[in-house]
Amino acid sequence: MKEIRLAKKIIKTLVKDRIQYPARLFADTTSIVARCGILLLLYSYVFGLNNGVVSGVTFDMVAWSMFFYFAFSTLGLSRISDSIMQDIVSGHIEVLLSKPISYLSYRAWWQIGAGIYPFLITMILGSIALVLTVGVPDTMINALFLPTFLLTLLGAIIISLLVYSLVGLMSFWIEDVKPAYWITDKAVMILGGSYLPIALFPDFMYKIALYSPFGASVFVTHTVYESWAIVWYKLIGIQMTWILVLGLVLYLMFSKAVKNVSVNGG
Repeated sequence: MKEIRLAKKIIKTLVKDRIQYPARLFADTTSIVARCGILLLLYSYVFGLNNGVVSGVTFDMVAWSMFFYFAFSTLGLSRISDSIMQDIVSGHIEVLLSKPISYLSYRAWWQIGAGIYPFLITMILGSIALVLTVGVPDTMINALFLPTFLLTLLGAIIISLLVYSLVGLMSFWIEDVKPAYWITDKAVMILGGSYLPIALFPDFMYKIALYSPFGASVFVTHTVYESWAIVWYKLIGIQMTWILVLGLVLYLMFSKAVKNVSVNGG
């Protein structure tokens, strides 16, 4: 109950803060619109040259898939690695560890609270824009879509927080984790379908995206394709497996790091 109350307080406070500064929201959404919009225009032209179908996939599916990736990125979950690194480098983590709260839970809820408002605004406005300009694929009208999409979104949030938290905790040993962050972030970007839609991946690349935590962290991009009705349970199972594995690794890594803080920091 204490953690739930803390989560509500953090999210409520940060949402109010974001509402008070609409210029930040405008900057975030403008960046997403620019990047996603240019890509959709490019793919629209490519699909137009191929009679609207490429590799058995229609443009509306690709448009929604890429939109889901960019909308998900507005949550800014990757920034948790930088927050953890700053806490460790500055020594502030020793203060936070002495508090009667879970440090990792605190950082996770803080990151969710910081990104939930721009994410919701982007999802609502972007969805309306796509409905009016591109239309809605038949796969999204299926009754299976919404519940599995929400379940996959939850799994993607948890995996993203776990992956980037692991990167941040590496600061206990290598201090500057930016190189590791860049590698991780680019892997997520490529395997998540940001610039090349998942449906157009070569077979070997698709398998990497399917079975790696980097691809699993953005499985929401898979939900619009016709294959989703067949593979959704498999992909959600992969997400659950990675949550268990990464959660265990994070627990062990954090436990070892806390012992080092206790020994060296008192």
